[in-house]
Amino acid sequence: MANYKFKLGFVGSGNMAQAIVHGVLSSGMATAEDIVMSNTSGVTPIEGITCTTNNAYVTANSEYTVLAVKPQVFKSIAHELRPVQSAAVISIMAGLNSETVANALGVCGNIIRVMPNTPSKVGMGATAIAENRCSGESNSFCRKIFQSVGQTVYVPEKDFDAVTCVSGSGPAYVFYFIKAMTEGGIANGLSPDVAKRLTLATVAGACKLAEISDDDLEVLIDKVCSKGGTTIRAIDTFRKAGMDGIVIDGMTACRKRSEELGKA
Repeated sequence: MANYKFKLGFVGSGNMAQAIVHGVLSSGMATAEDIVMSNTSGVTPIEGITCTTNNAYVTANSEYTVLAVKPQVFKSIAHELRPVQSAAVISIMAGLNSETVANALGVCGNIIRVMPNTPSKVGMGATAIAENRCSGESNSFCRKIFQSVGQTVYVPEKDFDAVTCVSGSGPAYVFYFIKAMTEGGIANGLSPDVAKRLTLATVAGACKLAEISDDDLEVLIDKVCSKGGTTIRAIDTFRKAGMDGIVIDGMTACRKRSEELGKA
């Protein structure tokens, strides 16, 4: 095995990269001394880790490298990352498949494509890991990284555009609904603070109930709705407005955009 200076390297130091580093440090699977990160300023965003402006330094000295830059940025810096010395490269970039990343880096067979989401920042992420040809050791380490910030699932890479429209982009849909619910509370007489607090608690509680209940979602809806009552009026209004179709159409548009990014 190569004599790596760092266990884990990050090309990019944005919010998602920082969330992953905090999870890794909190879980104890690595120390700050085990981690290196590159960014344009060379200033470390997390105390104790090494930071550099040299992207190639990361891929040459890290056993595992996480590509945590935007796809457009990656295409402009890929040549800087060669030769890649890492045992495995973990890509969290949306829209770029493993073959595209491997070709850009001049490597083969050691790319693990991953799709995390922003709740990883609070340890409640949902991360999809693409089935791949990397070693069992590399896959085990990769999964431990993302289990440190939430839940993980393995899926075929061909399903990643669908993953993007569910968990990758999904937090924004939930925030959108939370915003609408809060505004609905305000429109019906609540103060902004009370409307937001009640909405957030309701969404969090409903998610937990849906997670642990043996009932499917339609049954859970029916259990809140009484015939001729208040809740059914809201649900009927949502259905007449075509809310299900609107959500599905939006997610389909999201998936199609993910496909476009992969071809660009």
